[in-house]
Amino acid sequence: MKKNRPEILIEHADFVAVNKPAGWLSVPDRFDSDLPNLYVWLKEQYGEILIVHRLDKDTSGVIIFARHADAHRWLCQQFAAHSIGKTYLGIVEGRVDFEEKTVVLPIAPDPKAPGKMRIHAAGREAITHLKLLESYSRHSLLQMIPTTGRTHQIRLHLQHLGYPLVADPLYGSGKPIMAASLYRSFHPNGQERPLIARTALHAAVIELQLPNNQHHRIEAPLPKDIKAALYQLRKTSATIVQHIRNGSQ
Repeated sequence: MKKNRPEILIEHADFVAVNKPAGWLSVPDRFDSDLPNLYVWLKEQYGEILIVHRLDKDTSGVIIFARHADAHRWLCQQFAAHSIGKTYLGIVEGRVDFEEKTVVLPIAPDPKAPGKMRIHAAGREAITHLKLLESYSRHSLLQMIPTTGRTHQIRLHLQHLGYPLVADPLYGSGKPIMAASLYRSFHPNGQERPLIARTALHAAVIELQLPNNQHHRIEAPLPKDIKAALYQLRKTSATIVQHIRNGSQ
């Protein structure tokens, strides 16, 4: 299947901001260098490209790369100091029981499951601010602002609360959203394509301020699969509880 192509959001002398499609890697895979990844794609266009941060393969949305060593050093320092704002949108399983919540739970690698993380007292500090945007019959749309940037932080914090991201294979059921399943007269026929079959997480906004005090707010529009899922969730929910919906359209 042909994958969606990345989109350049901002081309700056110091950095380039990209709208990463779900299914693309941020950097080359260690075992299969032929898998589509942003690093190689950008190097073919710009030559020098330096990695600042990463998004999981399933996650869509804004990611930035530095274009020279000075910018790389400064941007990495800003990420380490939590000075760069990041806002995510995601669809979770269940109707959440809060409007706003801050999760402060340390995260560490799971020794029993390589590549997976766990909540552990000896782990690194992880802070995620959550806001309910919309509630549906059996799902919710959340805004997530991580203060820290730990591996799988948002996914793990949501699992701990009992509201894993839709279709998350590591921290949730892994089940996609099927349009027919949202209707009471659900009769699966095995032929329907899922509305969204990957972890329903989107990096919607990055905000940064350059050394010259130039401010950038970089936004990535919602991808087709999340928009399709939200359309059906809104259409089929008897009652939609709407909250502050910045960026949720």
